[in-house]
Amino acid sequence: MSGAARPSGTTAAVVELAVWWAVLTALWLVLVSSLDLLECLVGAAAALLGACAARAARRAAVGGTAADGPARTGPEEGRPR
Repeated sequence: MSGAARPSGTTAAVVELAVWWAVLTALWLVLVSSLDLLECLVGAAAALLGACAARAARRAAVGGTAADGPARTGPEEGRPR
């Protein structure tokens, strides 16, 4: 075991968003035809929206986090219908 502490939920969320944002911004800058200030700002904003969407999709796919409780995907067991 490495003995490293696990980051808190907020820290992990910020790090995940920052990584997604950096990757998507870099992708935008590689694919854009001209590098001017407006293109960089638009790319950074679009990458932020994409990072939020990517995090939401990942959380939905894995069922949320332990702090959120179990994922609710259907009717509760034992509940009368």
